[in-house]
Amino acid sequence: MAVRAAVAASIVAAMLITAAAAGEELRDVKQAADAVYFSKSTEVVVMGCFDQREGSDWQVFLQVARELNRYGGVGIGSTITKGVWSRYLESEADKLPAVVVWTSYDPDTGRIRKGKKTKLIFPGPFKFESLYKFLVRESLPLVLRLPANDGADFQKRQMLGMHSGFPKLFIFMSKREVEPDSVAEVALQHKQTTICVYYMVDPKNEEDEGTQVMKSLGLESASLPAAAIASSASVKAFDGDLTKSEGLSLFVKEFLQGQEEFVPQPTAQASKGDRNKKSNARKKKAKEL
Repeated sequence: MAVRAAVAASIVAAMLITAAAAGEELRDVKQAADAVYFSKSTEVVVMGCFDQREGSDWQVFLQVARELNRYGGVGIGSTITKGVWSRYLESEADKLPAVVVWTSYDPDTGRIRKGKKTKLIFPGPFKFESLYKFLVRESLPLVLRLPANDGADFQKRQMLGMHSGFPKLFIFMSKREVEPDSVAEVALQHKQTTICVYYMVDPKNEEDEGTQVMKSLGLESASLPAAAIASSASVKAFDGDLTKSEGLSLFVKEFLQGQEEFVPQPTAQASKGDRNKKSNARKKKAKEL
């Protein structure tokens, strides 16, 4: 329990921003022009493509969408219009159901590319675990570089990532140091299992966000550069060379091998809408009888 409390404290300390109630509605994308506008509405946009809004795949999509909407920052919508989804599901392998993601993040560096987006497609059938993991990771940059002043939507997505349940690789370097290539290389290798958080630290400032997170993980700012990996159950410090991607990658791999695999589950809030829908359907049927 003490370890869990320490890990929880580190995660809370890493998120020195206020969570806002999101409550966004899923956008109904009815026309091709709507899809173009919607895809540019924020840095990360998700559109579910279906032939009809019912069935198990639709319910899984709804559950995952509600999980993401707990924090906001991601544009989420759906379409059942062939004139819309056929523009984006272009290959013969792309069939309904599917999820289209537009992201401004460079897939190799994680940095935002202004005015340019990458299109990704997640094919059905859907399972909550795999769809949730995919959308959370694609909602975030390859490396969460902090502190950052990239707007309210970025802060909301940061909250999503920090609360997602993924193990997190924390890397701390002085603001005066140049980020080594190994950071992005290792983050890319372990993208599907780990969120990489890179802090630019001012060790002389006790109020510095990175300094506080280091302390919560049991690291001293005097030991910069430094790194540690944390799951919901444990924390482990890295004692190797951060500029060597091989050693850092092996450290992450060995840590994950000793942990239970992260398996996300829909929260009560995410499932609430489904239960209400079923309850309303039962009431309607009873009324008809």
